[in-house]
Amino acid sequence: MTAKFQGVQVPAGATVDIHIHVTAPVNITPFVARQKVNAFVKMEMSTQLRGEQPDLIVGERLCWSVPIVLGFPDRGIVGKVGEIQVDATTGELLIDEQSIRRMTEDARRLADSTSV
Repeated sequence: MTAKFQGVQVPAGATVDIHIHVTAPVNITPFVARQKVNAFVKMEMSTQLRGEQPDLIVGERLCWSVPIVLGFPDRGIVGKVGEIQVDATTGELLIDEQSIRRMTEDARRLADSTSV
């Protein structure tokens, strides 16, 4: 499990002692988050996309961050095209239309650049 801290500035040579205490119900496991994302990308974006192992993000909301990769049966995974966050309490997919378009376009470009 990984906790990511965005926007934290640590001076060079500093000693960091981090303690995390979060009280929130985690109703969605990483397995379920990945399943939800896989169903979404297959239905809404491309059957060649899939979710990988999620990381837990501690922020304004407790979320699973699921990396989205492009893969082909004959070549395997060719690259990452983005990520989708899943609320760890409710299971809501936190994605908008602009992100969907960007990932779809990135997947097309990646597929074109790796075609044989």
